[in-house]
Amino acid sequence: MARVALKRREDKAEGVAEPMSQDREMGHPDARGEKYQRILDAAVEVIAERGYFNSPVSAIAARAGVADGTIYLYFKNKDEVLRTAIDRTYGRFHEQVEEQFRTVHDPKGQLEVIARLHLESARVNRNMAILMQTEMRQSARFIAEFSHKHLVRYIQVVREVVRRGQQEGVFRRDVSDGVVAHCLFGAIDELLSSAVFTGREYDAQATAAQVIDVVLNGIGVEAGSRV
Repeated sequence: MARVALKRREDKAEGVAEPMSQDREMGHPDARGEKYQRILDAAVEVIAERGYFNSPVSAIAARAGVADGTIYLYFKNKDEVLRTAIDRTYGRFHEQVEEQFRTVHDPKGQLEVIARLHLESARVNRNMAILMQTEMRQSARFIAEFSHKHLVRYIQVVREVVRRGQQEGVFRRDVSDGVVAHCLFGAIDELLSSAVFTGREYDAQATAAQVIDVVLNGIGVEAGSRV
């Protein structure tokens, strides 16, 4: 606590705004600042390299180029740093999906958008992809939190697209939109696992189109001509 208090006084002397609590983060200008983002990026890098339990706050602080106490000005603990990094990553993903949907309106095209952006995540932020495919799967608590928060939103977006396609007569009405959504997420997630563990790179656009073709049409010899 003494270190935190000292750091707070040092920041105040330097004219640095004191961060607010995490639940008010989005409305605070410094919470979106460069130092704050450096801490998040450093946490993802260090945890991807060393593993969650072998990544003390001191290592994250060193990678970010800040004092240990600075991290505690922004976050309660290492868990909160990791959660925030994941929240921001998936928040940006959904923002990108919404932006693409403004120009892509047909249901099949929208499913390809979701699949492509999901696949591109491994190239855009490989450390986060490693973290999600390895460290996250070793923690039942983080899996539960991710499932309740981010996976639910992902699945819901896909289900809405599928239901709209069914209403427009593009997709079969006798297929569960929930099953389609989980099949899509599972297929992309498995491809990302392959990219992380084998180093294989995918052409996101071409692979996304193939995944959607298989999900919608199956693998029969006439499949490619149906949708």
